[in-house]
Amino acid sequence: MPKIKLVAWDVYGTIIATNYPVRNNKKSNLLVVRPGALELLSEIKSRGIYQCTCSDGDLEILKKNLEEIGIKKWGDFFEDLYLMPPCQEKDFTYIIEEEFEIKPKNLLVIGNNYEIDINLAKQQGCQTLWAPEKHKFKPNPLDVDKILKLIS
Repeated sequence: MPKIKLVAWDVYGTIIATNYPVRNNKKSNLLVVRPGALELLSEIKSRGIYQCTCSDGDLEILKKNLEEIGIKKWGDFFEDLYLMPPCQEKDFTYIIEEEFEIKPKNLLVIGNNYEIDINLAKQQGCQTLWAPEKHKFKPNPLDVDKILKLIS
């Protein structure tokens, strides 16, 4: 398996649970981190692998939301935050060729939406991990072991 040099994270639904903020049939403004996400971010960084976010959300709001879940300085984990076109397949060409100058096989894309986060990345030759949210009332954990095997 090719060596991973960069992990590109989708944030909403992958790091921050999006199906969960409902309590007693009322919407909550409380952000909930998916179990295992912060530990994985730390472990991947400790292995010297670069990480970035690839989100179609407003980057200033994204930074604020990362702070709310305990990432006070986004630069502690991520090399950069990338804004992707909303509601479209994410194209990683710029990140691969221009920003990090790596081969697609050296990029691991982790996302919760197969059509938007994963599909084009696979077609571009990237390694991918689909991490769908499965539960409506509690965030399901990320598959820590599977991700660590991919980056080893």
